[in-house]
Amino acid sequence: FLRGRSGERQTLGHMGAGEIVYALVARGSTVFVEHTRSTGNFQQVTRTILDKFESSADGQHSYTYDSFLFHISVDQGLIFLAMTTVDFERRIAFAFLDDVRESFLSKYAHLMATAVAYEMNRTFAEELERKIDFYTNNPQADKLRRVQGEVVEVKQVMVDNIEKILDRGDKIELLVDKAEDLSEQATKFKKSGSELKAKMWWSQFKLQLIICSGIGLLLLVIVLSATKCFGQC
Repeated sequence: FLRGRSGERQTLGHMGAGEIVYALVARGSTVFVEHTRSTGNFQQVTRTILDKFESSADGQHSYTYDSFLFHISVDQGLIFLAMTTVDFERRIAFAFLDDVRESFLSKYAHLMATAVAYEMNRTFAEELERKIDFYTNNPQADKLRRVQGEVVEVKQVMVDNIEKILDRGDKIELLVDKAEDLSEQATKFKKSGSELKAKMWWSQFKLQLIICSGIGLLLLVIVLSATKCFGQC
């Protein structure tokens, strides 16, 4: 479900084009880097999946969870996960994960033995954001992977229900707030901040004007007093 502009939750069928909602790199339940432009409880849900997921064998997996898909690629015990809407092409989702894996390992493979939770969030989250945006919005993403001969073959990757790895008691309703709502809130906050800044500037200007006027009046009095005294002396 998604929260629409009116505040009511909507089903994913009303969203339109598919998208990558959330992505992360982890080892077991230890997340090294993650990124999303939405809010909701999907991070909690993902942690539950990571706790239950068996990452001892390399491979690719897809799981349905309510109206979302969790795509997982495992390489040397590292988990590369992308949560997408159901209408997002699985082929592109795994191409995205391959791209993330190549970039991540080229930078941090030598740190994996000692890395701690969120150690790469500061240095890799922006790159993860760019890749999410590229594979979600750029129509050249799929074409580029085809030209490079790196099209991911997903026909053999079965889409299983999430209950294959989660007990029924572990499964909770998955909620995601649309990124547009966050943008609206950010715009309103920015506008309010600008108005507050303008009011503060005007108040400060009036205060400085009063102080300068007072100093000018004081100087005038001193000058007049000195002139009068000089004329009488």
